[in-house]
Amino acid sequence: MLQGLAVQTVQHRRILREVVGVLAESSALTDTRGRHQWRSELTRALGGRSLAEFPTAQQEFVEAVRVCEQQADGLSLLVEATSLVAPALEHRLVPLVEEFHALRLYDFKDWTALRAALLVELTELDATVARVTGDRLRLPPHCTTVWQAFLHLSGRGVMPGVALSPGMVLLEHLALHSDFASHVGELHGWNDHFAGLWDLVDGAGGLTEVRAALGAGRSAPGHDDTAGSQVTSAPVVADGPDASARPVIRLYIKLVPDLAPVQGTGRRQARKGRRYWVSARVKYAESAELHHAKEGETQQAVPQSQVPAAVARLLTRMSSLWHSRAEEVVLEFFLPTELLNEPVEWWDRDPSLTYPNPLFSKYPEIVLHSLERLHRRDAHQVWRLRWARWKGASGSEDFIHWCEQQGRAVNEHLEQLDATIGAKKDVVAMVLSEPPATGNAAGLGEVRVGIDLGIPVFVHHRDATSVEFHGMVKDGLAEGGLAGLPFRTRQWKSDATARADGSARNPAQHLCLVWDDPEQLLDGGAGAPAAFIGGIE
Repeated sequence: MLQGLAVQTVQHRRILREVVGVLAESSALTDTRGRHQWRSELTRALGGRSLAEFPTAQQEFVEAVRVCEQQADGLSLLVEATSLVAPALEHRLVPLVEEFHALRLYDFKDWTALRAALLVELTELDATVARVTGDRLRLPPHCTTVWQAFLHLSGRGVMPGVALSPGMVLLEHLALHSDFASHVGELHGWNDHFAGLWDLVDGAGGLTEVRAALGAGRSAPGHDDTAGSQVTSAPVVADGPDASARPVIRLYIKLVPDLAPVQGTGRRQARKGRRYWVSARVKYAESAELHHAKEGETQQAVPQSQVPAAVARLLTRMSSLWHSRAEEVVLEFFLPTELLNEPVEWWDRDPSLTYPNPLFSKYPEIVLHSLERLHRRDAHQVWRLRWARWKGASGSEDFIHWCEQQGRAVNEHLEQLDATIGAKKDVVAMVLSEPPATGNAAGLGEVRVGIDLGIPVFVHHRDATSVEFHGMVKDGLAEGGLAGLPFRTRQWKSDATARADGSARNPAQHLCLVWDDPEQLLDGGAGAPAAFIGGIE
């Protein structure tokens, strides 16, 4: 008991140190104004409990973590408050908090041997968890090892018909897996100890019944046998930065302005508001061709206000073509410059419903491209050149340019930007100073300068830039580099969507990433997306 307590004390201190370390690495929180807002959000989350101010950021982080650990759900509240100011930290803090809660749940038990056994990756981990939970739970992206999955499931409530926690049921499943044959004693010993301690050995859904059912090749009590009875079923690839390597269906959607004037009675009349043609092509993993389906065409141009509904109808028609397929669908939008600020991923799948039902919930990978760039064949060579330089060099902050107007007139600002970007041949990404929306001459101009000089990636906030937004982007770049930014963006948006309060203050919800990879868009002849857009012959 004393040895276990000593080990757990060491683990407890390690977790708190790591939480403080994550906070201290964030530029959004080390900034004085950002930290002030973070302290205010945390005070509010803690029910008004005030936090002492200290001379250094490190001291404030230590104090906040100490205060939160003393409250029942304090560290979870810390994560929620931090996510509002620095969303990029959420996926790093959540695993630490889950480990902290599991440490308390399994108090006085040394888990060193169990952790060593489970600290491995398992190809079919997602499929195993689906069976363990009767298909009720899915692992979040941060659970990449069996150990992380065990900690995550240990904090979830018991399921109908099962007295054991999902974490304990997972251990029973793993004990039957060939990869854990040498660790069966450790897995069973852990469950034997806590089932006995918590009086969960006998009775309906207890350890004895669960172990007997699995040993006989049946599902655990409360689970559907049709979900699969063996832990060694077909592997499922977990989500991650390289998830695009999976076979997917790619749906390319093009929005093109209708430039034809409205015909009046005897004379041509000016059109009131822009209208757009919506069309699409499909590429399947097994084919190098772009497939044209009549379901992907609109019969007439639609006003800008009706574009989201037109896209929803298109997706409904296209989805009916894929009823017999099991691949994920990736949506790739090609937008004219004036629509690059549209919140595409938040458009409703079915506008007739009375609640928000964003595309992102069904299609977690949505990629935005510049239609103007594809049409500008004169800018393709410099676009390819910048991309090739970036891929052939090691990571550097010189690849990113942060646009700042600094009070200059728009024309003066764009002139300076043109000279700066032109001189920096290694720049491949621009963080815009404002959204490229109608009325924002600087934001629209920055995009056009970037396209003309071949910048492949644009990052901007759809509402307004802020210290929190810049901090989030910097944290994402510091952790995964520019190449990891698309995955981080999807992860941040997923985390923001799953938040119970649905707070619109989370800058991740308004983050827009335009990602134009010339190799993916231009190469491939008639099967390249540019062949559909019109950027190649």
